[in-house]
Amino acid sequence: MCCDTPDQKKNEKKAWKVLTERVNHFYRTGKIEEIVKIRKNQIGSGMRGDKRRTYRQKDNMVIDHINNKRGLLSLVLKGNLEILHK
Repeated sequence: MCCDTPDQKKNEKKAWKVLTERVNHFYRTGKIEEIVKIRKNQIGSGMRGDKRRTYRQKDNMVIDHINNKRGLLSLVLKGNLEILHK
């Protein structure tokens, strides 16, 4: 595709043209907006209300904000996550 002629400059020019066309097509089809929307839904707003859990080392406490369960941080760090889901 990009190596049609023995001239490197012409090949580079053609490759840039093809790449530009592909990028423009991607933006025109609206796929970029869809990807941005999906990303924003997955990430959330980043505000304080979006948090799932709080890990407080000084109090040896874990708080799950979804189901309002609390547990010991030392147990959770050892892999015992069941205490937050009971």
